[in-house]
Amino acid sequence: MSGAFFVPGSTFWQNTRTMEIEYELTEIDFADAFAAHRKGNSAASRRLVIVFWIGIAFSSYVLYGAIRTHNALRLLPLMLLAILWITLVEVFPRRNMRRQYAQQPSAHGPRQLVLDASGAHWRWNGDSADVEWRNYIRTVEGPDQILLYTSPACFNILPKRVLTIDQLSKLRVLLLQNIQTR
Repeated sequence: MSGAFFVPGSTFWQNTRTMEIEYELTEIDFADAFAAHRKGNSAASRRLVIVFWIGIAFSSYVLYGAIRTHNALRLLPLMLLAILWITLVEVFPRRNMRRQYAQQPSAHGPRQLVLDASGAHWRWNGDSADVEWRNYIRTVEGPDQILLYTSPACFNILPKRVLTIDQLSKLRVLLLQNIQTR
């Protein structure tokens, strides 16, 4: 086995040359992963922040006019905008991800991930994928999962709940050593 991951002075690979993780995705894992994906997408996050501040400026203008003229009906567009915003940003994506999880057979059942010198080897519900490290473009670590990206929008989900603290720290080192952000 080549020393592709070996860093002089590192003890990462002294105990094991591979890391094997078995788990099952849950509906919550699936929905939380897409939330982490949205937050990890910096361009989308910037657009969201810009739209948010434009909404705040518009809302302030409408609120000022309603207070000045004692016209409460002027607040109706603001309230409708707030309801629409919450629905589009929070409710709809989570509902959509839960529905997608329910309709995607490959998301259900046991999964196995083996990480070694060549890359990641995924096995699930009658299928598999072997991905060399050079094909990963980035990772995103959310509060409850780690996402491994092979394209800007395509990622694999690894829930942190299935990892020990030691595995998580080794995994972070492994990903840092092998996935170069482009």
